[in-house]
Amino acid sequence: MWYFYKKIDNEELDNLINQINNLFSKILNDETCIYPDWMRETRLKVDFEKFRQAYKLCLNDEKNRLIKAFELNIKIEEICKMEIIPISYEKLLTNSSDEFHKCIEILQSIQSYLYSNLLKLKGFEETAGTLKTYYERFYNETIEYVCPFCGLDNMLTSKDLYREAFDHYFPKSKYPFVSFLRENLFPICHTCNSTYKGEKDPKDYGRTFYPFAPDLNDCELLFEIKTDEIVDVDIKSEKFINEINTWNELFGIKDRIRNFAEVNLSGWLSNVTEVMHNYNLSFEQARNGEMNSCNPKMQGQKFIKKAILKAYK
Repeated sequence: MWYFYKKIDNEELDNLINQINNLFSKILNDETCIYPDWMRETRLKVDFEKFRQAYKLCLNDEKNRLIKAFELNIKIEEICKMEIIPISYEKLLTNSSDEFHKCIEILQSIQSYLYSNLLKLKGFEETAGTLKTYYERFYNETIEYVCPFCGLDNMLTSKDLYREAFDHYFPKSKYPFVSFLRENLFPICHTCNSTYKGEKDPKDYGRTFYPFAPDLNDCELLFEIKTDEIVDVDIKSEKFINEINTWNELFGIKDRIRNFAEVNLSGWLSNVTEVMHNYNLSFEQARNGEMNSCNPKMQGQKFIKKAILKAYK
């Protein structure tokens, strides 16, 4: 990633997610569950009751597997770092009983409903807010003009009628209990989300960026240029070598950056030449002036222009 997201405070939404996860925990551990008042007249309560009844009929080994999946799959940061391995629906259902298949089918329905409909329920617009209002805060507080995954596409602003889609980093179709986790749900641009990542699973490619990492991001874009042609593109980092490889596999970053730079290379060099002639400067002086003007670095893909000019001798 070119930059990390900042965590946004939303006590009401966190409380809602905690209530949902607490219900799962109670059911999975065969404890008495008390449904919150807001759920009692909804389809969600009916589905949770169906899930609870189906779960009771499962074998103890199947129950233990589902408990383990719940404990592991909500730990998104540890999954990104490959400190733990999440448990998929496919793995859960291997050599399982018909009763467990029915239980998982109900669970998948609940997970789908949580993402698609929960914040549309009466009252949540004023408390937890809609995904649209959540996106507005995301844009205003943590997005730096462009998608942090590609650095190329501008993100729809908080003033636009529509918003970027929220991507499930680890696919909700593959893993239980991840559909309504804030750490697994964040906006990325349409090209990254739909054209490149799609249903790809980051876990399949190795250690991956945790999008809310508190670390200082030291990823640096480097070009090699010979006779006005780009011959190589690389991304260097001391902290995130493995993450960069996964990032590139998921989003095709190096090829996309290279294509963008090749299209703009002649224009950027023409700007330097124009400054040279207009102000009677050396090439190095004009180039350094253009590089110094590349701020904010993410706005208008200026970080790419700066890396190109730095590589051009």
